[in-house]
Amino acid sequence: MKLIVFDMDGVLIEERSSWRVIHNEFKIDNSDILKKLHEGKLSQEEFLNREIEKMREHGLTKKQIMEALKRVSYMKGLDRCLNFIKNWNSAIISGGIKCVADKIARKGIKHVYANEIIFKDEIPWKGKLNVPFFNKKDVLEKFLDNVDASFVIVVGDSKYDVSMFDFSDVSIAFNPSDEVIEQKADFVVKSKDMNDLIKILKNYY
Repeated sequence: MKLIVFDMDGVLIEERSSWRVIHNEFKIDNSDILKKLHEGKLSQEEFLNREIEKMREHGLTKKQIMEALKRVSYMKGLDRCLNFIKNWNSAIISGGIKCVADKIARKGIKHVYANEIIFKDEIPWKGKLNVPFFNKKDVLEKFLDNVDASFVIVVGDSKYDVSMFDFSDVSIAFNPSDEVIEQKADFVVKSKDMNDLIKILKNYY
């Protein structure tokens, strides 16, 4: 069976980061912990928990966070694309927020791997790192061990998705955010329109 694996942020939704939706809505600056993450001074799990801590420090509640995430903009052509691949196996593997991915999955994606905000008494309490930001290939590799996939297509938008290309038969850079993924992909779609992605997928239907 064919399997198509999507990154979410910048691919299925217009925003490059579902976390940034919360940052922008509530004026949260995470540049300090992002710098420490890239310098190796925070592990990926520590970084995620500091993200949640910042939400708590800003006094955010679950209701406020969920309301903000409702305003996420889906990528143009999303419904048509998901209808096109409805007979394929499909998955989201994303460093983004799982409740956003779950909502998209209800439109027609069978498996979801994304990171979670764990709430305690309606307060953002900690994170659950299901998809390491820099090691997405590990999630895909484990997934492939447990799924029937004779042909794998991976669709991503950034250098953090490139590692998953190692397990793909076809790699697609959709709405790419950097040159790294463009150079590594078999196909590049520079628009923000999933109808253009369908044109490539038709070759493998």
